[in-house]
Amino acid sequence: MALALSSIIAPLIKACIDFLLPSSPFLVDLFNYKHGSYDFGRVMRRIIMAVAIILIFLLRKPLMIGSFIVAGIKPTQGWWEQLQMGFLLGAGMFVAYAIILWTSGIQTLQPDTTSFADIIFRLLTLILIAGLVGCIEEILFRGFIFQSMLMNMRAVSAVCISSLFFSSLHFFKIKFFVSPGIQPFIGFVVVYQSFKNIIVHFSAIWPSLIGLFLVGAVLSYSCLRTKSLYLAIGLHTGWVFLIKTNKLFFDHHAGKHLEWLFGDSDMVTGVLGWIFLICTLLLIRLVTKAPASVVLPQNN
Repeated sequence: MALALSSIIAPLIKACIDFLLPSSPFLVDLFNYKHGSYDFGRVMRRIIMAVAIILIFLLRKPLMIGSFIVAGIKPTQGWWEQLQMGFLLGAGMFVAYAIILWTSGIQTLQPDTTSFADIIFRLLTLILIAGLVGCIEEILFRGFIFQSMLMNMRAVSAVCISSLFFSSLHFFKIKFFVSPGIQPFIGFVVVYQSFKNIIVHFSAIWPSLIGLFLVGAVLSYSCLRTKSLYLAIGLHTGWVFLIKTNKLFFDHHAGKHLEWLFGDSDMVTGVLGWIFLICTLLLIRLVTKAPASVVLPQNN
């Protein structure tokens, strides 16, 4: 529904942008308007996100969205400890993995900044971004999608399907440059090209798909073990913060002959990264107590 509605209103949004672009330096800079064209794929992603948020708000009662999310983030005993444990576990496993890369010469220290004040500012910005990403994505993917799937299928199936959805959605994007002018089907074209991009470039993105699938599985499993989102939010926040910080200070150059093992700078595209994710899942099992049952909100 979100994709269909977004595709319908996309030509209207494009018409407004086309009308305002020539007289607005701000929009020219915002949309990177050069040589008479701009990336409408980026605009389309924002339209889809806005439409999805509106639909989630309007359909929150029949979809029981509020009940699912509240069940995951309601204050419970030990919630702060779970949040801390998740962050420290995610950060600790990442640092252990990064040390292997540093000692193997796969990563070298090359800071993207030389000013101490700039480093502090960037680190504070990164921890804020990581916290927001961790909260928003966990509330959406584990708080609503994963928990709603648990109502109609076994836990293993819910983990696999929600993790596949989480993984695939990261690649639902494409650069699609357009020129000013009426294009009534531009929304449907961009959506089609986004799906086509995943299929056509599957051979290039499958390592990332596997890595992100494992990330989703670990996060979903942490929700099953704790019956809340706090451990998952901590893990997610720690991973995002350390990945972005790692890119700020280090250069990754595994090379083609070792890329299968060490992956790229995103750290989830190589076999070694997958092993660390599986180890993280096993550690979660060790440090958490198995729930007696998964409590789901009831529709009254």
